[in-house]
Amino acid sequence: MKAQLGYLQAMQETEFWVGIDIAGLEEMRLRLRDLVPLLDKTKRHLVFTDFTDEITGVNEDAIIDIPKMTGVEYQRKVEQYLQSHLNNIVIHRLRTNQPLTASDLQELEKMLIRVGEEDGEALLKGMLARSKAPSLVHFVRGLVGMDRAAAQAAFSMLLSNQSLTPPQIRFVEMIIDQLTARGVIEPGALYEAPFADIHAGGPDALFAGNSELIAGLFQAIEATQPAVQSSAG
Repeated sequence: MKAQLGYLQAMQETEFWVGIDIAGLEEMRLRLRDLVPLLDKTKRHLVFTDFTDEITGVNEDAIIDIPKMTGVEYQRKVEQYLQSHLNNIVIHRLRTNQPLTASDLQELEKMLIRVGEEDGEALLKGMLARSKAPSLVHFVRGLVGMDRAAAQAAFSMLLSNQSLTPPQIRFVEMIIDQLTARGVIEPGALYEAPFADIHAGGPDALFAGNSELIAGLFQAIEATQPAVQSSAG
């Protein structure tokens, strides 16, 4: 009690309460909690207050429309949805390297908009913008990957070439691995890791002297790019 006497006296001054913050209130709580048992339980005075509420002003700021789902939450839900619907006909076509029709693309958009509920359109648009993917089908393929059998089929002509050396075969197999895991691969990636670990000069150096094989390699990669049929097709 004596140790807190000066503090109790200070509390009775108006200046004590000017600018007090959460840290100050917490200090007060810690200081006073040990004094509570010392309160006189038999003599208590009732204190009545009679305050009238006053309206000091009205805030007329515009109401902020807070979305029900953040972009991060939406993308997580999209990823979960796609992984649990790999057998959906549209997603199956995308994974097996079949070109989508215009109606397939519309159905894919509708599916992902439904995931975002009432904010679906805005969330989908924002997600695609952040991803910097060239199209919706590229973005979705990147999430669901490519069926391994379909990736192998795209490179079957190359792999059947009896003249390929073991490093060249490994290079093509690595492309198939990447397509299976990531869904898409850009030609420029063949000059970077992990492909550069096989040959620092890229496919041009690895397949040097065989321009037909090099052309076939890039043609196969182009053939694995997700596509949507034109209306004329």
